[in-house]
Amino acid sequence: MKIGIFGLSESGKTTVFQALSGLKIEGQKATEANRAIVKVPDARLEKLNEFYHPQKKVYSTIEYVDMNAGASSKGSGSTLNDQLLGNLRTMDALALVVRAFISMEVAHVKGSIDYLRDVQSMIAELVLSDLSVVEKNLDKVERSLKSEKKQDLLLKKQVLLRCKECLEKEQLLQTITFTPGEQELLTSYQFLTQKPLMIIVNTGEGQDSDKIVKELAPKYSHIHNILVTAICGKLELEIAELPAQEQKEFLQEINVTEPALNRFIAESFRLLGLIVFFTVGEDEVRAWTLPKDSKVLKAAGTIHSDLERGFIRAEVFRYDDLVAVQGAESKLKDTGKIRLEGRDYIVQDGDIITIRFNVKKN
Repeated sequence: MKIGIFGLSESGKTTVFQALSGLKIEGQKATEANRAIVKVPDARLEKLNEFYHPQKKVYSTIEYVDMNAGASSKGSGSTLNDQLLGNLRTMDALALVVRAFISMEVAHVKGSIDYLRDVQSMIAELVLSDLSVVEKNLDKVERSLKSEKKQDLLLKKQVLLRCKECLEKEQLLQTITFTPGEQELLTSYQFLTQKPLMIIVNTGEGQDSDKIVKELAPKYSHIHNILVTAICGKLELEIAELPAQEQKEFLQEINVTEPALNRFIAESFRLLGLIVFFTVGEDEVRAWTLPKDSKVLKAAGTIHSDLERGFIRAEVFRYDDLVAVQGAESKLKDTGKIRLEGRDYIVQDGDIITIRFNVKKN
């Protein structure tokens, strides 16, 4: 799963990316994207590691992409260039960084700090980009219909007209409910305003992040696939660069249990509509990623294709139940907390799964 980080020039998006990834970005060309696979912090995996003492523990991951091409300045404003918009279409979700911090050394490209304005203007550009895609494809469909009245083309025209109406009202396409069949028709267009969106307000030290989120979030709270958060990118980068022990001591000094970036990673994980299930044993404990509402057969295939192909049953128990008995699986068996599930079982976040399978050899 990939999340594309973008924003206006000098918004601090690369600072946020560096804090997330631990990478130092120097001498990068303006057209290059920075990529990093980031571990998703999960206290449950740490606890399972304590219970099983495996040789290895493996975290679930997310890929973050810093769209270094950014925005190209035009006068006092700034617009997203075509290359960036094209790259954003390949992402599973978007993370828009807007600036709240004040700096005498780094001027804002629009001449003043106004994160409400910046969010609105950047989202407006995504809307305009999608509208352009809709109009081009609607024109193609209408030309095709002149030669042949195919049912799929008629349906596509109908759906594109709904999209056009929505976008012309400056609304996001994710505010429309599509049937599975309609959504399948739209998938190839990779509409930006259908993608999950995280709005990240990059604050300065001492700024009230909670107040900023409370001010901004209500404007988008009616859209279920948008999350609003605020972090101090500069501070988070400084924390990320500290050795582990010093980092822990620093967080204790400022009375914080974990870096804000840990929360951001967890929030972006949820934004993607993902859940985590676990496999455990002496060799390894591992967190696996699945889309919400997936069947256990898909979980088996995520682990290995042979497990899906030869699936018989899944042995399932809950992480919380294991914690309640201090990691003693035998107690779960005695109380009937370990279940056998068939291929249609819907995996729940926090399930611990063992797949029973049989693959016939040729």
